[in-house]
Amino acid sequence: MAHKKVGARTEGDVYQGLFFWRQAVALLIPSSRVIRVDLEHDKTDGVDDVAVFYEPPGIDAGGWPCSVDFYQLKYHVDQRDSYSADALIDPDFIQGKSSLLQRFYHAYKSAITKYPKFRLHLASNWRWRADDALASCLREYDGALPDNFFFDGPKSVLGKVREKWRAHLGIANGKLFENFARTLRFQLDHFGRRYFREWVHAEIARAGLQPPPPESLSSSYESLVQQFLMNGPNSFDSDSLREICEREKLFAESPTASPSTKAVKIAIRSFMRFAENIEAECSQYVCVVKYFDGRHIRDSADWSNSIIPEIRGFLADSRLRSKEHHLLLDCHSSIAFLAGYELDRKSGARVFPVQKGISTEVWKPNGNTANNRLNCDWSANRTKFSESGIEIAIAVSVTRDVLSDVRDYVHKKSPAFSSLIDLRPEGGIGTQSVMGPDHAVGLADKLADIIRKERPPSGGSVHLFVAAPNALMFFLGQHRAALGKIQLYEFDFEGNHDKTYSLSICLPEK
Repeated sequence: MAHKKVGARTEGDVYQGLFFWRQAVALLIPSSRVIRVDLEHDKTDGVDDVAVFYEPPGIDAGGWPCSVDFYQLKYHVDQRDSYSADALIDPDFIQGKSSLLQRFYHAYKSAITKYPKFRLHLASNWRWRADDALASCLREYDGALPDNFFFDGPKSVLGKVREKWRAHLGIANGKLFENFARTLRFQLDHFGRRYFREWVHAEIARAGLQPPPPESLSSSYESLVQQFLMNGPNSFDSDSLREICEREKLFAESPTASPSTKAVKIAIRSFMRFAENIEAECSQYVCVVKYFDGRHIRDSADWSNSIIPEIRGFLADSRLRSKEHHLLLDCHSSIAFLAGYELDRKSGARVFPVQKGISTEVWKPNGNTANNRLNCDWSANRTKFSESGIEIAIAVSVTRDVLSDVRDYVHKKSPAFSSLIDLRPEGGIGTQSVMGPDHAVGLADKLADIIRKERPPSGGSVHLFVAAPNALMFFLGQHRAALGKIQLYEFDFEGNHDKTYSLSICLPEK
């Protein structure tokens, strides 16, 4: 039993270390709004594992500026339990004398005297219990309590939870309770350690540091966190963290800023997984998460009624044409395509996509698409359908093979389609099949030419079913004039709906 407890504690320390580095590397990114990161912040006991401070006036927290984020981490070595509204007010749930909610309220009372606006986060790899009253109500993109939690009557489902929490905390004043509860954020199911580690290492690389080798059982980053916890320091700004990283020889290259680091970082977000912190990392961003349930659109009409106008308005900023910008595409592939479509090659925009993968890189092509190593050709196979069909379906398999799923979908709609074209890079399919920005541009150029030649007569559309890096989709969208009528699709990867394709963006708009 003792061995298991030590192992669990060690796992928790490793998780805290990874979480700390995920936040701290923002201090090394010039466009970041993070100005300080604390490990074991001693002024908010109970929510003190990691604290992140932002330059005034703070980052957007859904209509109000947040100056500090406080995180309490709960890492569990198994999935034997889950959180719920009742678990938060049960001291036995955390084997303590006070409940989690009481600890958060204690932290709130400590912080409110020192900081103007802040959030209190519970981050855990346990999930929220599916049958709990709050399970489907927490705001998907940040884990906040919904408005009706505060406004529904005391006998409603959420009202009963609210009143039980108030009684548990002994708060008679409703406004005081609301002020406290609106700071709460529940970031549950917070990534398995393996995937979280890979993500953190990618962020480390994006900040110019050398990530640990994939085969390594430990790392300098984990060792440093242990030293910080035992001996300090525990508070870091940009200069102090940079000094430590230089001393420990963690930079991949000289930390001297290169011209590319002077670019402005912006972002588009349509899902939260691995994209929680873009507010702190970017000068500007647009978030359309509210229109999705996970990655599935809540209402198909939102693609044209809301998402396209919001993305278009964001990308209409004239500053995109006067200074270089790096665009994080934490979004659906259809939206990455739309971004390129709005910033086509004639727009004069100086915007280059950031591609996430084993490492996170700005894909800024240098015009070397003729490199003999880069096979930018596509293999094509055609399946004929109805002679009366006026639509063309094109299955584009780059990172994974989509043909089977596309064929199943198209067969159901076959009277509308004259043929299905299966396209795949001649260099092969896989997550590493696109070898950087020049290869992506070369593939996009030739794919656009194929689409141009296949455009159906009589007003038909090209229906694109694509599995490809978002940066490639961005470059393809930049061929706006050559593409004609394009109907894009998204696949239900999470399997929570119909496990097939659904219509997404249609361009130009009907």
